[in-house]
Amino acid sequence: MPSPSRPAARSLLPAPARLPAVGVVAACVVVAVVLGVLVAGQHYAGPVDMRIDAAIRARLAVHTRSVAAAISLGDPLPSTILTAAIAAACLAARRYRGLLLVGAVPVAIGLTEYVLKPLFGRTLAGLYSYPSGHVTVVTAIAVTAVVLLTGPSRPPLPAALRWLLAAGAIAAVAAVAAGVVAAGMHYATDTIGGGAVGTATVLAAALALDWAGARRRPAAAPAPEQERADAGISAGARGLPPA
Repeated sequence: MPSPSRPAARSLLPAPARLPAVGVVAACVVVAVVLGVLVAGQHYAGPVDMRIDAAIRARLAVHTRSVAAAISLGDPLPSTILTAAIAAACLAARRYRGLLLVGAVPVAIGLTEYVLKPLFGRTLAGLYSYPSGHVTVVTAIAVTAVVLLTGPSRPPLPAALRWLLAAGAIAAVAAVAAGVVAAGMHYATDTIGGGAVGTATVLAAALALDWAGARRRPAAAPAPEQERADAGISAGARGLPPA
């Protein structure tokens, strides 16, 4: 029985969601790699990007303040504050597995900025653009929030509020993706790649942490009734009267 001073570790993902999560991770890896290969070395918008980018810019061109506000969510300072706030909430609630999951956010942005951007070499205005770092970090934060708000480690909040917060996190990803395209900072496919990297990194971390936690969890001690029953069966098998 877990000690009252140390709550039992809770899984990040419910058991029925783990296999679908593996599928999502695999799909995101395929999308990120295939798109990266297709746009590698480009310094211009392809046919798909031209259509999507033009449509987004036409609709958002007059909303410069809203676009700037959306983009700022993926800037270093705001994204660091959001990440630290989630980590502090996990620490206060003693959800240490959730605290470790928050570490997937800097891993995702490091993977984008220092591995994938130089690897694929796509540029816009002379800067690496694929995958989008803004979308990567906001997606990683959003997926982390959704996992923590809806999984077994969820906080004791009303269900409607938890799902509203999760929906808001996903909406923030869409807003940032549209914003960086509208501002001419990224092509549309850059944002898709960033979303795939952020999602895959966090879900892979959640699966790994749950697997590691299950490996370390000791087998449950048998209940006293079960122990007596087992003793009776064992004694009966030896032809002795049960204890």
